[in-house]
Amino acid sequence: MVQIFMNNMKQEGFRNMLKNQFVKHTDACVEDFLKGDVKSLFGNIKQLSKVVLDNFKPMIPEEFQTLWKKGIETNAYYLKLCGSGGGGYILGFTEDMDKAKIALKKYKLEVVYNF
Repeated sequence: MVQIFMNNMKQEGFRNMLKNQFVKHTDACVEDFLKGDVKSLFGNIKQLSKVVLDNFKPMIPEEFQTLWKKGIETNAYYLKLCGSGGGGYILGFTEDMDKAKIALKKYKLEVVYNF
């Protein structure tokens, strides 16, 4: 995973996306979370989830790529890739836990934080 990222960093387009989209939305998510602005947070999480799906696909396990896209399309949940070097995990965000549980019924979910 690190090697994929490092190879991508050699491309100016990837570096620009990282700075202008990934970092921008990540910073906005952190700010929203710290301020408790849930509405804005979910808007930024959705945008970040799209950026990751579009630009970090080789780092997302193949079995989760369709699921990732479905969450964005249905607004039932949004996913975030966390960690690096192959030892990471997927963090999910939802405004409606019941809706997310139905959409993700095949998966073991663990609530980390509630607003």
